[in-house]
Amino acid sequence: MVSMVEDNIGGRPVDITKEGSEVKIVFHPIAKNATKPKANVFTIKMSKADVDKIKKSF
Repeated sequence: MVSMVEDNIGGRPVDITKEGSEVKIVFHPIAKNATKPKANVFTIKMSKADVDKIKKSF
């Protein structure tokens, strides 16, 4: 099952999708008047181990 949530991270709109055991985050343009507001600026796919590494650094 794939589930998706639209949210903001650091003031930037993102789509967060859970794909099996991985999380995929697609970052979109930050500009309010972007020509293509749903364009993919940056995409990252992280496993649970990757998320745990990030959590440990804080």
